[in-house]
Amino acid sequence: MDKAFSIARIKKDKNFDGTFFFGVKTTGIFCRPSCPSPIAKEENVIYFNTMFEALEQGFRPCFRCRPDISTEYYNGNPDGTYVVNTALKMICDGYLNYHSIRELSKELLVSDRYLRKLFIDNLGVPPVKIAKYHKALFAKKLLIFSDQSVTDIAFASGFGSIRQFNDVFKAVFGKPPTMVRKESFNEKSASGNTTLLLRYKKPFDFRQTFSFMKQRAMEGVEVFTENSYGRTFRTDHAKGFFTVTDSPEQSALELRIGCDDIKCYMDIYNRVRKVFDLDTDFRLINEKFAKHELLSKGMKNGHVPRLPVAFDPFEFLVRAILGQQISVKAATTLAARLVKKAAIKSDKSFPHGLDYFFPNPSELLNSELDGFGVSKIRQATIKAAAHAILDKEVRLTANQSFDQFHKDFSALKGIGDWTVNYVAMRGLGMPDSFPASDLGVARALAKDGSTPSEKDIRKMAEHWRPYRAYATLCLWNL
Repeated sequence: MDKAFSIARIKKDKNFDGTFFFGVKTTGIFCRPSCPSPIAKEENVIYFNTMFEALEQGFRPCFRCRPDISTEYYNGNPDGTYVVNTALKMICDGYLNYHSIRELSKELLVSDRYLRKLFIDNLGVPPVKIAKYHKALFAKKLLIFSDQSVTDIAFASGFGSIRQFNDVFKAVFGKPPTMVRKESFNEKSASGNTTLLLRYKKPFDFRQTFSFMKQRAMEGVEVFTENSYGRTFRTDHAKGFFTVTDSPEQSALELRIGCDDIKCYMDIYNRVRKVFDLDTDFRLINEKFAKHELLSKGMKNGHVPRLPVAFDPFEFLVRAILGQQISVKAATTLAARLVKKAAIKSDKSFPHGLDYFFPNPSELLNSELDGFGVSKIRQATIKAAAHAILDKEVRLTANQSFDQFHKDFSALKGIGDWTVNYVAMRGLGMPDSFPASDLGVARALAKDGSTPSEKDIRKMAEHWRPYRAYATLCLWNL
């Protein structure tokens, strides 16, 4: 592996940015593969699979290529265990900001001692330290890209005190946060909004994902302009809205957040990255599907469509139930009616069109669902799903196996295989989920006017594992 890394480093190959990092022993600095600095001698270089390993060994991020700012450092743990990969994802989503290692271990059904051993064996760094580094890295992005105070940034990044924030930040970056702020701060408007850059690897077809989402826009909650997407949101810590625009010259999306509590930033940042599928390594998927006669026709310029994972899994679950056996347009209309019926209004200061929040499970159960075109049977299914989520009989998280989610969700009356797979695919972002009974899939696979059976479709799809969700998107493109 080091040989491949060495070639990529010498060629300054941007395709490997985020896949690995390298440190230079003589300077104590670590970089991304495409760093513009002079090429270091191989004997002075050490390679790391993650940014956390470099930080743990005392290397500091390069000021020229800025691996801590310009690269998303979460790439999963493809060579490790499912438990480590899941835990790493939860840590990068901010789980340990408000929970203990014991709670994380319990969530993953292992002991805290065993979880630590798995991290050391697979990543060389214990989970507590990864969480510490992650908070410092996220705080640096806020210092550079936001106009919030240093104190607010400390707590938004999950630190328990200003002193802890200063100590950790200085240990990681070699300078206090106030110095980073002075070096990078640009005067911004007094709007109270924050702009963050969500870096992506090219090619990135913003318009393709944008158009897909626009067709499904929910009036009152989401707004699309010619170049931007915006929506309301609520988290455990805040309520607000955000807008997203593309900035191709920076190879990034610009995320602007307006909210009443900065603690939501890490959550919103990571969720929006999933909405636009910015962290998937597409090399293997593109290579696999480019060889397929039919799927390749659903690709654009040799790239499969990105998987737009819903911002709010519960919201998507309800919309999926509403969409059973009807068109996308009809389902979107029903969802907008439901939102107006629930009437969870946003603040008057929000941008035009962002008038409501989507109801949470409790609010939906307290809403009257009659009178906007949904059958009694479907109303009962929606309420059964809301009860199941509140009772924790169904978990709306990707941190579980598909088989477990299928078992739990399909146990509810009115939930069939299509709904389970569709929610797993677009609500939770499970890349191998596959709605075999989907009409669009069947039509795309038809030959000479003959549509294959669901059994035949499943058989064909076996060759597309473990990326059947992306195969579905290719078929929909047809």
